[in-house]
Amino acid sequence: MARTRESTIEDYLLSQCRAHGFLCLKFVSPARGGVPDRIVVAPRGTVFVEVKRPGGQLRKLQQLTHAKLRRHGAEVHVVDDKPSIDVFIAHLLRTSSNQQRAAPCPTDT
Repeated sequence: MARTRESTIEDYLLSQCRAHGFLCLKFVSPARGGVPDRIVVAPRGTVFVEVKRPGGQLRKLQQLTHAKLRRHGAEVHVVDDKPSIDVFIAHLLRTSSNQQRAAPCPTDT
């Protein structure tokens, strides 16, 4: 049985973000290890995404970095298969539509 590679999961994340009009940027921080793999910019806001192969676990440094990001108010998601990416995209779409309904409409004066 062939194992799904992390790059396959990351490619699916990228394709789903593009399909919904979100930016999905590769995140590399040479001076700091453990940062999430991707930054997703969507109408509802900017979030960090860690991509793992199915069943893959976060390393200790990743756990610490994600916790630090969350303490500073960042939203961090971990995806490891296509269904988890579908749930993530649905979350962004749901939150985006909720914010659009709640936001006041600008008026021309």
